[in-house]
Amino acid sequence: MVDLHIHTSFSPDSCLDAEMACRVAQARELKIVGFADHAEFVPEDDAYIVGCYDGQGILKEVERLRELFNGKIEILFGVEAGFIPGMEKEIARFLGSLPFDYSIGSVHYVEGQLVSSWTKQQELRGASFMPYYQDLLEAARSGLFQVLGHLDYVRKYLLVPEKYNHQEYEGIIGKILEACAEKGTAIEINTSGWRHATEEPYPGKEVFSRFKKLGGKVTVGSDAHKTLEIAYANRRARKLLESVGFKEVEVYRNGKGCSLPL
Repeated sequence: MVDLHIHTSFSPDSCLDAEMACRVAQARELKIVGFADHAEFVPEDDAYIVGCYDGQGILKEVERLRELFNGKIEILFGVEAGFIPGMEKEIARFLGSLPFDYSIGSVHYVEGQLVSSWTKQQELRGASFMPYYQDLLEAARSGLFQVLGHLDYVRKYLLVPEKYNHQEYEGIIGKILEACAEKGTAIEINTSGWRHATEEPYPGKEVFSRFKKLGGKVTVGSDAHKTLEIAYANRRARKLLESVGFKEVEVYRNGKGCSLPL
């Protein structure tokens, strides 16, 4: 069992102690965990890469925990990097500055706003969420990341998620999947959606079915910010992936992928 999307107290929105996260993961029979703390490229963000994101501190803690849990659980050094169109060079420079095992590319800002407030604003105005998906497509085409995070994440912040029009975004999601398959970028099944009003992961089963036909790769992540969220719905995620034909999930060490059987 693998969980590659865990946020520790090094992320501004998490109070999860890294050592406790490892102990909980071990108790829940995880074999591999990945810490993917937030790194953002917006100066106002509390995870801004200059003065806020503590990459050296995270790496030091990962190295300590690797010794402490040696032979018990494998601990990977990841990062969830917020993608901003036009900042590809800055993002690439940041990703090359530390020995990350992998990076998750996610869109957390759209048109200069946090995706949470932007999504609600668009919903209330009856406006399209297409700008979010356009940014995500650029992230996929950039080839900067090993993993693309929570693909249809806007659904998390909808006031009435059941009114989300899946068909409106089928075309651009198809382009995102094609770009990921071409670049060798994995799509994450983010199980946090099962904790939200959406009642399904980000993205849903139909998207993974489409991605399988393109020969895509997948990872599993809980997007945990609390102890109770570690490995959340992990078995359920693996069953969903198996149901659409996946037999393996990806993990990354020193930026190189390795397939593990489901």
